[in-house]
Amino acid sequence: MKYYLKFHFDPAFDRRTLTPRRRQDGTVDLYDLGYVQNVLAGEVLAEWLPAEQAPAEADRRAFFAEKVFPYGLGCTPDPQNPDRLVAAVNGYVAFDSGRIMVRRNLVVPGDVDFHTGNIVFVGDVVVEGAVRAGFEVVGRNVTVKGLVEGARIRASGSVSAEAGVKGSDNAVIRAGENLRARFCENAELHAGKNLLVDGSSMLCHLYVGAKLAVKERLVGGTATCRGSIYVGEALGGGLRTQTRLLLGYDPELISKDRSLRDKIHRTTERVLLLRREAGPGGRLGRDATAELAEMERRLDGYHALRHKLWLNRHGGEDFSVCRVIVPGEIGANVEIGIGETVMEAPDGARDVLFRYVDGDVVMSSPEARR
Repeated sequence: MKYYLKFHFDPAFDRRTLTPRRRQDGTVDLYDLGYVQNVLAGEVLAEWLPAEQAPAEADRRAFFAEKVFPYGLGCTPDPQNPDRLVAAVNGYVAFDSGRIMVRRNLVVPGDVDFHTGNIVFVGDVVVEGAVRAGFEVVGRNVTVKGLVEGARIRASGSVSAEAGVKGSDNAVIRAGENLRARFCENAELHAGKNLLVDGSSMLCHLYVGAKLAVKERLVGGTATCRGSIYVGEALGGGLRTQTRLLLGYDPELISKDRSLRDKIHRTTERVLLLRREAGPGGRLGRDATAELAEMERRLDGYHALRHKLWLNRHGGEDFSVCRVIVPGEIGANVEIGIGETVMEAPDGARDVLFRYVDGDVVMSSPEARR
């Protein structure tokens, strides 16, 4: 045995024996179990060294009589250094059946929960089960075959939630390109390009870069879209449920503005409470006064950020391309805004088209425009 193969990853890694990562303060993160060993194309996976440089605890399987890399798909010898094996693709590295391999696609065979921890992967992810509340999945393209609960999903490409999203106000899904869900309830969905809901959207906040289509009902919440919105069966409904559509603006700008307005609202309420509590004398008064000063500082900062957000927007919106198409029925409490113009949609109208004409939102029948 003349040569020692030094691994730059853990060849003994086993997902069946995952343990929580320990933080610097000594506590453990139950959501971080290190489910995959990510590598990027060009990253060194292993290299040959003289046997005498091997550490005393080296596995005997790392010693070889000849310099022949034991590798399979996704790896290649470094053209600039033949003693190094590098990743040929982005993916996860594993030592499987005596061979080093890098796989582009990751399949999680069950739920994403405390058995797996969060999933953060540089390639495509398929989750065969559900994504449970409180967990996160990050990948290039993400497919979830089970239900998405109050979880977070981020993809630079597209996301597919095949069983739907039931978020309990805590689900946030972000797709750099397209997003498709069987249905969505109490969730926040972002699509850089198009968003398709095969069923209904109930009490959601939708942010769409190009086109939004909901095949059945869109009831409650908000939908912000640069281009067009299609709702097949019913838009709005319920005397106490407000449904707001806003078209023409950058949806991510509107999302950031909403987040800042929520922070301003919560902080303002805290400031008003502290102003009542703060007063001369007593520990409560002194503590409240100190916190009040901090809350007022934060409030000023949020207002400044919101002003800067709108001051620096790119502009150049083309409201004439915006459309709201509803072959079905308009329910109660529907507000449609295109640009700065807002219209209260008439309750009970059917088979209608809303568009922007000369500074106004006008309603007509798609049939009449053919």
